Amino acid sequence: MTRLCEIDSRTGPRDTKGSDGVGIHKSLEDNVLEDEAGGLRTTELHIMPRVVQRGRNVTMACLYQVHQSEIYSVKWYRGTQEFYRYSPLESPTTRVTPVNGIKVDRLNSNETHVVLMRVTPNLSGNYSCEVIQNAHTFPHFTASARLDVVVLPATSPSILTSQHYYMPGDVLRGNCSSGPSRPPSELTFYINDLPVTPGMHQVQPAPDGLFWSELYVQVQLWPAHYERGAPILRCEAKVSDLYRDNSAVALYSANSDPKIERVTSPGSGAKLRACQFLLLLHIIVWANNT
Repeated sequence: MTRLCEIDSRTGPRDTKGSDGVGIHKSLEDNVLEDEAGGLRTTELHIMPRVVQRGRNVTMACLYQVHQSEIYSVKWYRGTQEFYRYSPLESPTTRVTPVNGIKVDRLNSNETHVVLMRVTPNLSGNYSCEVIQNAHTFPHFTASARLDVVVLPATSPSILTSQHYYMPGDVLRGNCSSGPSRPPSELTFYINDLPVTPGMHQVQPAPDGLFWSELYVQVQLWPAHYERGAPILRCEAKVSDLYRDNSAVALYSANSDPKIERVTSPGSGAKLRACQFLLLLHIIVWANNT
């Protein structure tokens, strides 16, 4: 009788759990395909997390099923370059092959897991594990998965407009920039929280292989935009599922009294309240001196 498991030389067959405590291979049982030789079954490679920030660690789990025979070796590749190997019949049982940029955590890597430390964007790409059976024909299976290492913008996106004041009927021309990052930020413009048809989008190179992202907008303003006061132009920047931030500006008309609007990015409420307090304090001091 076969059993779906990972083989751990320290504790024997064991179930595999991810960082959230959920069994990684729970769904494997439904889609495992048996090798005609009757031994090794299909292999799966899980990368956790698959999209990761620069400088973080990554865990790669090679999941396979063993039946009747032992494992001869498990090899790990980035592209076609081998960087880690587990061979239970050799001494030592593990071997790290230098590959530019890859730092293997030897203490936390074994026959089923490899931990890469402090990954960098140039390590993005395809990875694979090859499981070879200890039999005279050396049957083997290979599984692959992709890793993406991202660099997030250090600041909120920045908005520039062609003029200081706008009236109904004016044409709004502006641009939003974000970065540097990798990949480039996805940018979206909104007026009063409604999406605006995007204009030209440009991506410019930045140092260290990063990119600046810039989006232009040109739209005519109508009285409907002013029904709730000064229209709010907002730009949202997004990188993968790891980063989302936005900035906003109020489009005051020339004859309106400037007032604090719901502007800037999330988390700026404390700054806004501080500005309001300082403005009130300034008014009180001015009134006492007159």
